[in-house]
Amino acid sequence: MTLTATERDLVDAASRWFDAHRAQFVDELCELLRYPSVSDESDPNPRPGAPYGPEVRRVFDHMLAKAGRDGLPTRDYTGHVMEVVYPQENVETDRDIAFVDHLDVVPADDGWTHDAFDPQVIGDIVIGRGSLDNKGVALTSYFLLRFFKEHDHRFRHRVRILFGGSEEIALNDIKWFVANIGAPYQAIVIDGPFPVNNIQKGLLDVDVELPVGPQLRGWHAGTATNTVPGAAAITLTGVDESTVRQAFCQSGNIAPDIAERLHINATAQGVTIEATGVAGHACQPSGTVNAIAVLTTALARSGLLEGRDLTAAQALAQWTKDSYGTGLGIDCENAESGPTTANGGLIIPANEFAEADKVLGAVSGETSEDAIVLHFDIRYAVGQAHEQIIERIQAQAEAAGGRIVDILNDDPYYVQADDPRVQLLTATYNDVLGCEARPVAVGDGTHARFIPRALNFGPEFHADHVPAVDGIDLETPPFIAPGAGNAHGADEWASLKNLKTAFVLYALGLVRLDQYLQ
Repeated sequence: MTLTATERDLVDAASRWFDAHRAQFVDELCELLRYPSVSDESDPNPRPGAPYGPEVRRVFDHMLAKAGRDGLPTRDYTGHVMEVVYPQENVETDRDIAFVDHLDVVPADDGWTHDAFDPQVIGDIVIGRGSLDNKGVALTSYFLLRFFKEHDHRFRHRVRILFGGSEEIALNDIKWFVANIGAPYQAIVIDGPFPVNNIQKGLLDVDVELPVGPQLRGWHAGTATNTVPGAAAITLTGVDESTVRQAFCQSGNIAPDIAERLHINATAQGVTIEATGVAGHACQPSGTVNAIAVLTTALARSGLLEGRDLTAAQALAQWTKDSYGTGLGIDCENAESGPTTANGGLIIPANEFAEADKVLGAVSGETSEDAIVLHFDIRYAVGQAHEQIIERIQAQAEAAGGRIVDILNDDPYYVQADDPRVQLLTATYNDVLGCEARPVAVGDGTHARFIPRALNFGPEFHADHVPAVDGIDLETPPFIAPGAGNAHGADEWASLKNLKTAFVLYALGLVRLDQYLQ
């Protein structure tokens, strides 16, 4: 496809409009980023309208009030999802087009250079939790409705935005919406890479219980199941600081690259060992360092543990030694979807896991007080059988005296590359930016998995998916520390240049899709 004269006018108008409203966009984005809207489903009796906790409720109320002031109709689906609708009468409603994104975020891990919920703007870069995933593009889609409203554009189909409130935990927001309200006719999920993401790996969550001794009992590590942990710590009792330093720093048992990531401090409770890693999204582990792997590797080699504590540390170190499942024996890769990834990202005491499981309605059987539970976030390659993965993990767990206590599987998402809608949106990207990008496969789990006919269209630009062109930032800014800045890591950032380009792409893509569906 090539741009028609009318489409060129639209692209130019969208670009100029964003530039004219850039300062307002930045102000409103910073407002959104100040809400620590981490979804919380732990309350068995949440207050009405707040199934994902008070912070998600607050950010929903913020967006509802904003839309009211801007003359955009809204609807609140009992706090699970909120909707903003393009204000147009006499439009086909049976075949609607819905942008789908989310306003919840993952918790702020260690390593931030400032308060994660106090956004900083440096030139074209906005730093803050949620700037990239997913509030920056959520506001971009909202501004898109304002742009078309100001230009009095007439669509053939109803156009709306669905803002989810619990994407980061298990995508329960859109699961609820589809089951209770119904799916949009054509969803455009804006929570992945450009140009079009047509393949997503299978998602498999596996919780493994391991018996432990007195040193690992009650251990907490990690912040979110889908985040590679950037920090982990444990306090050992019954040993003095000099013994621990000798074991970790002077014995020669621990490799220098591990030892340099350890910090030892005496406390009133014992001796605390802190491990520093590099946080990031579980689906994109390249460049990350799992702090749980660092700490358990050191503990397993230190000579400070014995019995069940030692067995557990050795197992954890083996299972988390890389992010691709080799330590579990589940590594797999193919040209279609890339490698399987496996993130051991969260450890909690088994009794706390049992209580959380009851809240979520899961049934996993009895758990031991003298045990911990490690959560695996596994993104498995298309063609790999999840049943085989489970069998291998169960065998590994049993060898260490443990067992699997919970499993959640979502099959891979796949839309053929020659689907006319995939071709239309891919051509939109290439026509605007003058390149030849192709549909891509990722390990992300977006809302598209649970919405029939859904498509994934941006907003992220990755050098391994799209060529470098004017108007997009592919390189990490120099003031972001190496290894930081990604979607779930410290100093998460978004580029205003990239969001402007996404805005233009969404304007043209929406108009083209509206015409195609007719």
